[in-house]
Amino acid sequence: MCSIILFGIFLCALVFDCALGITTGVTSTGDTFICLPNGTPCPTVGFGGQNMIHPRIVIPVSQKITKMEIKMKKKLANINELCPNGFFPCYGIETQCGEIFVEGNTSNDGNAVDGAHPWQAFIKNLTHAFAGSGALLDPFHVLTAAHKVESNQGTPEEVIVYMGVWDPTDLENTQSSPVKEILVHPSYNKESLLNDIAILRLEYPIIFGIQNNINTICVPEFESSFIGTKCMVSGWGQSSFTTLDAPTNPQKQVSVSVVDPQTCRESFARPSLLGGYVDMYLDQVGEICAGGEASRDACTQDGGSPLVCPDSTGKLNVAGLVIWGKNCGQPGVFGVYVNVPYYSNWIDTTLEGLRAKYNK
Repeated sequence: MCSIILFGIFLCALVFDCALGITTGVTSTGDTFICLPNGTPCPTVGFGGQNMIHPRIVIPVSQKITKMEIKMKKKLANINELCPNGFFPCYGIETQCGEIFVEGNTSNDGNAVDGAHPWQAFIKNLTHAFAGSGALLDPFHVLTAAHKVESNQGTPEEVIVYMGVWDPTDLENTQSSPVKEILVHPSYNKESLLNDIAILRLEYPIIFGIQNNINTICVPEFESSFIGTKCMVSGWGQSSFTTLDAPTNPQKQVSVSVVDPQTCRESFARPSLLGGYVDMYLDQVGEICAGGEASRDACTQDGGSPLVCPDSTGKLNVAGLVIWGKNCGQPGVFGVYVNVPYYSNWIDTTLEGLRAKYNK
């Protein structure tokens, strides 16, 4: 059983498994919808090692996604009726990227408020109950780190994306979809993690305006700079480099400031870190660095997690994606992120191609 939360109010229980993401779809005319129980209000207005890097890659854990879930999704895709008996299609509403709909959101380090990061995707696959994170760009597309998904390019349906996750052990108030296609940046290097960026095309759309814990994040313009900006990174990665507790419960958040490329390079060029190998791993154009304060950092298994920063107008943008570091939360050692503004043209072009391919 699962529940739907509309504007933070409990409505009722659905009779099928929300964790399988079977409540959304697309009509023959291209409209996206979610199945709600008959009598439920459907909204029509919006929500007011030394010399080596440590990739933030997953470690196998239990509760992996099953092949039965994939089989169920394929079967449900062939259902002719939009919704099962007792349910009706609600088409949701348009929301603005970067908006947070919950009360009590703070910038304090530690546990995040449920719904404070509505664009953050929780990703799992056949071998990992938690395979990484990402950022929702629109109903069908998630931005993530390539090293989290490149091994599934030939089997994208084995990757499942969940939106609205806060407590990884409770997926009731979420929407989910298997991945239909994985597009990795053509210059991605899995040894150095250069150009470590990918876009996931979802099989089923994510519907907005139904739940206050799901929304998109804005993509900054090309070459936007966030140096000196205090930003927020969130996720379910390990609480420390040696503590294998991912996915942590609940979602965590920490504020970090973006530093200039030279400061970051000087830090990693120290003999105790990367030394002469620094330019092999650190791309001062395609990557940005943030943090450098004790115990204020993303960590192992946080790969793909969005670094969200306000622009000059206060609008929240995905400025970075977690990719690698040296240990976690060490003073004077920065976390390294994909420099999303540098790839904004590639993101736009890729999205245009995918929308044209799937006519949505």
